[in-house]
Amino acid sequence: MAYQLQVRMKGDLGERLLLLRERTGLQRRGRLTDDWDEEFGRRELRPSEAGLVTLSLWRYADDDWVMSLTYRRDPLPSEEAEELKRTILNAAAEAGMTITAVVPRTLSDE
Repeated sequence: MAYQLQVRMKGDLGERLLLLRERTGLQRRGRLTDDWDEEFGRRELRPSEAGLVTLSLWRYADDDWVMSLTYRRDPLPSEEAEELKRTILNAAAEAGMTITAVVPRTLSDE
């Protein structure tokens, strides 16, 4: 999978995790009370047979989060990716998160 976009954010999601998931259309994953859980939401934007595209939310520390847009064959068209980025940024702001980085990424960045 290749990264098309990553939005890093800091803050205590706590009760606002549900709000962030709702605003970005993520399906529930993970438990905040489980220190081992890292993935907290996933949304399939394009199915595997069409070249999988997924949006997911990951926790790296109690207050360090990243929303990643990944793809298998072809990235989302730039207009769709920009719209999704706006949705993510608005949802994060509404949830009280502080954006620390917005990074378009490719496999060569890793």
